[in-house]
Amino acid sequence: MKVLVLFTDMIRANRLSLFNENFSHVTPLDQSLKKIGGTAYTNCFTQGPDTPRGISSVLTGKSPFFNGCDVRLKWPRFFLDPSLKTIFDLFKENNFKIDILSDPRERAIGIFPEDIASFYEDDNTYDIDSFFKNLIIENDHFIFLCLPQFHWTLDAYGASLNGEKNAHLDISNTIDKVFNYVDKDTFDHIFIFSDHGFKFTHEIRTEPEHLLLNSDRTNTIMMHREKFQNNLAYSNKLCSITDLYPTFQEILGTSANSDSISLFSKKEHEYVVIEDHINFMPSVNQNIELWSLVTPSHIYIRQLDKAHIINRNNNIIESSVIVEYDQILERESSYGKYKNEFEKVFVYSKNLQLVIGTNFDKLYDFRRNKRSPAISYIFKVKDLIVNFIIKLFS
Repeated sequence: MKVLVLFTDMIRANRLSLFNENFSHVTPLDQSLKKIGGTAYTNCFTQGPDTPRGISSVLTGKSPFFNGCDVRLKWPRFFLDPSLKTIFDLFKENNFKIDILSDPRERAIGIFPEDIASFYEDDNTYDIDSFFKNLIIENDHFIFLCLPQFHWTLDAYGASLNGEKNAHLDISNTIDKVFNYVDKDTFDHIFIFSDHGFKFTHEIRTEPEHLLLNSDRTNTIMMHREKFQNNLAYSNKLCSITDLYPTFQEILGTSANSDSISLFSKKEHEYVVIEDHINFMPSVNQNIELWSLVTPSHIYIRQLDKAHIINRNNNIIESSVIVEYDQILERESSYGKYKNEFEKVFVYSKNLQLVIGTNFDKLYDFRRNKRSPAISYIFKVKDLIVNFIIKLFS
């Protein structure tokens, strides 16, 4: 059994005609993916739309809320729950040879669990040509390729249409290079996925904050190709990147212990829970500020003080609180913790201000009226003079 995984960082599914029938432009990436063939999962979402949380979800088959990497600065090497088996553990337990190509900077920051990261610690290069020239493919072999070229190029050119154009070209050239080195039918299974999408700079500047959790950053690409599957097929079932874990379990014939559903199953998720930040700057105890629940027909986006629902068929947005969805978010995300604190601190503070503004003001108005602003100013000046004299003679 030979399994190849291509992790293509930061690809936005709704900007590819292969995944979005309403997007008419055929990009170089569309062309490269079509040449590979396989099944495109057009309704796949990430539970945490950044690399640390996205990869942690793939590694464990569990959302960031349950795997330890629950904010965007918590990378798997340092924060992943050590009691959880990863996809690499699954293949190691079945005596597979494992080869990984990844950017050494990503490994240093913690993209892989400790045992994987330390194994490749001496490799300080990112050289696809050298990797494949030295690669000897064996019968039971799991190959995991990190392809960050889209992210690199978008960072260099900026999150603009021009940046996206160049980034699509770079990632498509990289994928083409991979399959120039190896015949796609060498592998029993090929998986191609992204951990999250992105927002253009103009979208960040003009859109309301809650739209950070619409489909732009959360709907990701997911493809699976079985050996000799040259034609393209499509699946619109609601799935998530955590579903790779039980899919690998099914391939290996091991018992499923994931919270997710194999991509091969006809079953789909009833919903996918996502949570995210508004402020992306590094900080200790970084706050989660947005939560969403994706269903086949809607995206429900929750903030502490309001909620919005997006109709996925026509993109109409309404302000609406749905109690049933809030209850799911309370069980399966950090929303319950933040809601509890919000109600105890901010709602209490607001109510206290209302009390002070009514009853207390009446009690203390007589004291305020006895002292005019001018007299208060005189006493402040007096304090400054006294303080100056004390410092002068001390």
